[in-house]
Amino acid sequence: MKEDFLLRDIFNMRVIRHLSERIKKVYPEFNQENFNKSIEKELEILDFGDRSKLIRKKLKEFLPNKFNTSAQILIDSLSPELILENGKTDWDSFINVALSEYIGDYGLNDYDISMKALYEMTKRCSSESGIRPFIRKYPKIFIILKQWTQDKNVHVRRLVSEGTRPRLPLSSPLTEIKKDPSQVIELLEMLKDDPELYVRRSVANNLNDISKDNPNIVINLLKKWKINATKERQWVIKHALRTLFKQENKDALELMGYTNPEIANASISIDNPRIGESKYVEMKFTSLKNQKLMIDYVIHYMKANGKRSEKVFKMANKNVKKEVIILKKKHSFRQMTTRKHYPGIHYIELIINGNRYSKYELNLLS
Repeated sequence: MKEDFLLRDIFNMRVIRHLSERIKKVYPEFNQENFNKSIEKELEILDFGDRSKLIRKKLKEFLPNKFNTSAQILIDSLSPELILENGKTDWDSFINVALSEYIGDYGLNDYDISMKALYEMTKRCSSESGIRPFIRKYPKIFIILKQWTQDKNVHVRRLVSEGTRPRLPLSSPLTEIKKDPSQVIELLEMLKDDPELYVRRSVANNLNDISKDNPNIVINLLKKWKINATKERQWVIKHALRTLFKQENKDALELMGYTNPEIANASISIDNPRIGESKYVEMKFTSLKNQKLMIDYVIHYMKANGKRSEKVFKMANKNVKKEVIILKKKHSFRQMTTRKHYPGIHYIELIINGNRYSKYELNLLS
């Protein structure tokens, strides 16, 4: 991918023209030229989400009014199924995100054809966004989701775990699942040992979402999963607990063997940086026994209003002996879209197995 590539560029006129060509082949009455022109005149100024909305709006305008007919046209026009290849992304397939969201927008009253469409579309690119309106409206959807956990297609199996995430990024939350995740957990039970990491990672992400609202449910579930767990399932468990680790949840830490540490002479330091610079964070402590340690640090960032907010950063997970431990990591203070830095007094703390040590003051300079 080019360095100047923007996410919105996934929806570009080349892939839109290819879409319209495929539709024209199965629906000869389709006004391909006007469809393309009507999108092209608006596309450039729009971001990712609005480009998807524009495509869906124009599909609604140029396809037949009867949803069953338009959905079948889209099914018949789909490109070949994706083959899962590690490390490769077919960006052109993302046009199917807009198609599945079209189903979510206009197909809520046509359950059967919509499920058929989302099933086929997810084989080309995940229908995780498109399926969420149906999860909200139809309790019976869990019947078909259970069937899909056994599907031979990896993308269909992953849709089950990804589409039911209570806090899926770029989507509105599934409020009822946040309150009661029991039906979703039943699905994740069926997928926890899936042969594909692609699916198991989604299972872990779903559990990580659930843990933000129901930490005890997730911890108790993963205690059961840990019994006779394979190496692959151990990875799922650890990945599912990452938010609880950052929250210094003692039960989650103990589940993975990070018990109350025995250390002495803990210190953490960093030279005063300027905004835009990177500086090394240095940690030093003495381990008083052989033990398993999760070593992190938290920065208390100065905000625009003079208050501070915490952000936890990973340093290392180590099995240590009775010894002196010294660790270093370069930390960036450059401005980011997700974090704006402000000059002033910040604080940094060392965290070991959820216990905080050695709060250090640093002055971020402009």
